Amino acid sequence: MDKGHLYFIMGVSGSGKGTLRKNLESGEYDELHYLKSYVSRPMRDGEVEGDIYHFISKEQFLADVEAGEFLEYAFVHNSAYYGTKKTDVLEGIEQGKKMIKEVDVQGLVTILSDYPELKEQITSIFLEVPESTVRERILLRDASISNHELEKRVDSISDENHHAEKICDHIIDGTQSPEKVLHDVLDILKK
Repeated sequence: MDKGHLYFIMGVSGSGKGTLRKNLESGEYDELHYLKSYVSRPMRDGEVEGDIYHFISKEQFLADVEAGEFLEYAFVHNSAYYGTKKTDVLEGIEQGKKMIKEVDVQGLVTILSDYPELKEQITSIFLEVPESTVRERILLRDASISNHELEKRVDSISDENHHAEKICDHIIDGTQSPEKVLHDVLDILKK
């Protein structure tokens, strides 16, 4: 059996990662497996346990970190921990699965640094969007977001775009239509 492969979908908040994931999930792509992030924040309205995230307490998250269960994790927007469990990835690779996972640039850096043996099984795809587009998309998605929270999310854009250009395998223009972004990503998945 061939080893599996992990495709990291990356981009700042508002770059279109969620839309891309929904488009991939709604298509005829049964061979794709979507890895869920573990998160220490409460569920938001409309979220469902196990859909995109596994919700665990901060205490459980930190205990799992201490036990070495995470491939990568980060404290995001100074509010909650997000992470990827090792077993989810390693079992998928051994079972020959084609996996999709959202992760940030720092998560990719950590994984490539701490687990260089996985490099051949990883392809990183970054959705690049300018600050103005991110602001617009975040406000459309959540009109009640505070200015402070919006600024926190926007502040990291230029740094993250710059780092992505250095380490990601593919950079996709996230300002294109969702259909074009999907098409570009499917071309990468076919390689």
